[in-house]
Amino acid sequence: MTYIPTSNRVEGGIEPKLPIDIFPVSAAWVLPYVSCYLLWLASMAWIIFKTEDRSFRSFIAACMLTFSMGALTFIFFPTYVRPAVFAGSDVFTNLLRTIHEHWGRYDAFPSGHVYITTLLALFFSRWYPRYKPVWIVILVVVSLSTLFTAQHYILDVLGGYLVALAGYHFGLWWGGFYLSQKQTAKQARKRLPSSSVN
Repeated sequence: MTYIPTSNRVEGGIEPKLPIDIFPVSAAWVLPYVSCYLLWLASMAWIIFKTEDRSFRSFIAACMLTFSMGALTFIFFPTYVRPAVFAGSDVFTNLLRTIHEHWGRYDAFPSGHVYITTLLALFFSRWYPRYKPVWIVILVVVSLSTLFTAQHYILDVLGGYLVALAGYHFGLWWGGFYLSQKQTAKQARKRLPSSSVN
């Protein structure tokens, strides 16, 4: 909710561009970039209707911290991406041009696309380990889409990963999962037979 308002109103700040930020703009990458919204909606619906209570609370706590860190960074440490020039008038180029012109150039670091997708990838990989490779591929594609659409720089992507990781571990702690793991380990040690000599 804070992404577009702050992106359009914030001024000043820095451009977090590194010398290795040499990704050429490729309009086709706008497709996975905007497809994220469907992925997020579907994932949220699944979480609301399918997860048990403690997992749901853990995920919500993770979201609260992650989104708060992102929003506070946008407001107090503004970063921006330079506007790109697009050649062509195909549907992908026009869509990407619209995004660049109307969504603002601020809120670069950390990447919201990356931290939301990373958070989903972490939780779904925990809940459904069989599908972890699928989520890794999704995360890689989304990360690349932010770079090849000139929406973000490498530091923005890395910042998105770090913010999501912090939120993920906070959510697990909030949900009591780390405590449960410690208790399980203690119980397992108690069940081990003692190696006493007869």
